[in-house]
Amino acid sequence: MHKWLWIGLIALGVLGISRLFSSDTTSFIRVNIYPSAIFWDGRQIATGGKQGYYVERGQEVPASLEYRGTLYVPLSMIGRHLNKPVGWDKASHFAWVGQPPTIPTELPADNSTSPAAPKPDKAIPASAPAPTAPAKATATDASSQQESATLFGLTIGTPAEEVRKLLGEPARKDPSSLGYEWWVYNRDPARYVQVGIANGKVVDLYSLAPTAMLGNIGVGSSLQALERQYSPQNTLTFSYMGATIQITNQKQQRPLVMKNGIPHIFYLDKQNGSKVTGLRLIDTQMLLRGGFYETKWSYQGQAPDFDPPALSVGEREQVNLANERQTLDLVNVSRYRYKLPPLQWNEEAAKVARAHSLDMETNDYFDHVSATTGSSPFERLKQAKIAYSMAGENIAAGYPDAIEAHESWMNSPGHRKNILEKDFTQLGVGVITDYFTQTFLTPSK
Repeated sequence: MHKWLWIGLIALGVLGISRLFSSDTTSFIRVNIYPSAIFWDGRQIATGGKQGYYVERGQEVPASLEYRGTLYVPLSMIGRHLNKPVGWDKASHFAWVGQPPTIPTELPADNSTSPAAPKPDKAIPASAPAPTAPAKATATDASSQQESATLFGLTIGTPAEEVRKLLGEPARKDPSSLGYEWWVYNRDPARYVQVGIANGKVVDLYSLAPTAMLGNIGVGSSLQALERQYSPQNTLTFSYMGATIQITNQKQQRPLVMKNGIPHIFYLDKQNGSKVTGLRLIDTQMLLRGGFYETKWSYQGQAPDFDPPALSVGEREQVNLANERQTLDLVNVSRYRYKLPPLQWNEEAAKVARAHSLDMETNDYFDHVSATTGSSPFERLKQAKIAYSMAGENIAAGYPDAIEAHESWMNSPGHRKNILEKDFTQLGVGVITDYFTQTFLTPSK
């Protein structure tokens, strides 16, 4: 399952606050500690047990220091409140926020801007290429990077009010298991988009609509065009929340690219020449919460918390229903792109689908034929007294949301055939945690 994460606890000497304000020599620098409050756009950001301090690896640290008339604040605190990774390379004396800089050619070859990536212990995805060095940004593509980080005029960090100005009120607001709210814009399938909102800002953006674009790459773009613009790497390594993160990429199915500190996910259609079939911008914390890729991290001191928020039974039920509704939306946008009529919701079929997802989740199996009753999808429909002339079923498990499940189905010939079957007219979806069942129908006349 994509949720599996590997954690390594090692003493790497990860950058601490003392490194930001002290020298490696034996001389001393006299500084004044000013534990003052720090404000960002009028909002106080230095939080901790005491006024003017913030918490770094479980320790309360002064939010500012004064040296010879200049006030200094920790880079790690700035990165945290910009929601961007920060890093420091002692050998090259580079520090950065967001995308690591390019190393000048005159530096020795071993002065990498990121720690060396260890080999993965186990590859969870079906295709996990061998790791290589992380991607490096260049000064010449700065403008294209900025352009590429917008989807329908939005990017990670866009205020919710700006979303309303650009897109209007959403057709629906759905809860997410990762701790944010999906604003779903499904009135026009040509401009379908899901916008994840947390704390009044965008933290997730996804579209599979035919007009969706990130820079020069849109739905229908070739893999070659994507590689020319973004150069996805086999392994991404970066610093985040005091930890060194290593992600094993899926270049041939779901390439992940970091641009301007923002993760970009490009979904590819393996059944259609590896053309781009979906675009996603996602906040780094949400990417790690969702377990979208095989991920390892190392840290020193207090462990970072990348777990999604715990859900009550009622909250989990609402998230399940949200994933069901979104699955219908995604199926219909896909059908729109292939000039097929949309499917109508069938609640009775959804009840059958939910029962099968619950059976699989409760009894820990994954199959179209029930391990407890031996019933097939068609027998379950007959038992529910649902008359049909055509029927089909898709199942999936282990995906963090409806988007991931749908993109996976579309890359499997049999599942894709059900989604794009021109003679199906109705769909019922049942989601229980991370078990998904689709029941396709054409009622008998």
